[in-house]
Amino acid sequence: MSDSRYPVLDSGLAFFNHAGVSPLPADVAQAVRDYADQAGRSGYFGSTWQDDMADFRAVAAELIGARSATEIAFVPNTATGVSVSAGSLGLQDGDRILVTDAEYPSNRHFYNSLQQRGVELDVVTQHDDGRIPTEDLLSAVNERTKLVGLSHVQWGSGFRSNLRPIADAVHAVGGLLSVDAIQSAGALPVNVVEDDVDILACGGHKWLLGPTGSGLLYIREELIDGLIPPVLGANSMEDGLAAGNAELRLAPTAARFEPGATPTATMLGLRASIRHLLGVGIDNVWAQLESVTAYLCDALADAGCRVYSPRGESERSGIVIFDPPDDLAARESVDDTWERLQDSGIITAVRFGRLRASPHFYTPESDIERLAAALKP
Repeated sequence: MSDSRYPVLDSGLAFFNHAGVSPLPADVAQAVRDYADQAGRSGYFGSTWQDDMADFRAVAAELIGARSATEIAFVPNTATGVSVSAGSLGLQDGDRILVTDAEYPSNRHFYNSLQQRGVELDVVTQHDDGRIPTEDLLSAVNERTKLVGLSHVQWGSGFRSNLRPIADAVHAVGGLLSVDAIQSAGALPVNVVEDDVDILACGGHKWLLGPTGSGLLYIREELIDGLIPPVLGANSMEDGLAAGNAELRLAPTAARFEPGATPTATMLGLRASIRHLLGVGIDNVWAQLESVTAYLCDALADAGCRVYSPRGESERSGIVIFDPPDDLAARESVDDTWERLQDSGIITAVRFGRLRASPHFYTPESDIERLAAALKP
């Protein structure tokens, strides 16, 4: 299959690691090159970067269903978004954060650090089948829960949580819901208003098909005035470049979470990738990706593999975790299988002793058949 929009399709690779770092579509790579060319010729002079970045906020808001572009801040990655937002909440001794034991390590590190202030963590355990039942999370919310920090889609199982009941439960006790959307945004519909999400962080280099070092942070408008980011700079302020300004007058928008110069090249790349996906239509992306992953699961089953990822209608995502066939597993380790696949140009990942395949909506059936054939004993 050849499609000039996606150069990876002509690379000889069968690429199944969009949950890791995605190849760039042609127009996204071109946006980064255009920045570099213009910056090389004349620096910022004559550029449209300021207007382009304002447009980035608008398209990012559209992507996640935010009410306003003023709720969007630029961050270089998910970890930064999670950390600076949680660090702005003023959590104190005795406050509790609810997390799961399946979260990506970067999310837990900052929450763990807050224990030095006396903040306590409640940890809900992922079940052996990869599920984290909503009921388990709801039952763990209590009157001291100030924050639920949760991945929309789990990186090691592909399980997708139903966010709205969790938001309702934590809001009922006066807490907030912070969502890591790096494994969902760009793959399936995300809507912070419908799910009543307070904070959302997302890097751009996975399903959003953007460059590494790009990302977005959403802060619900009603919260912004009450938050003081733990990292501040001139760009965080109203009139922040005024000489001798000794007042703490923070920007009234989520831009207060941007202390200094923006990584313009990567953000312009992410702007291009979001516009690309919005052009396809996120509902169309998800419908096609559901079809691709269903075909993949059937092909893996035919090859003798066991799919681990929950595949219920409200649970599935673009991630498919699976065990190789028993006969193959008897001859080589999972790591050896991964290495053999990679050596043959089939790009997967290993997570928690299992193989992870993460196609995207444009992945052709021929790539899936190539992967399945390589896994047959």
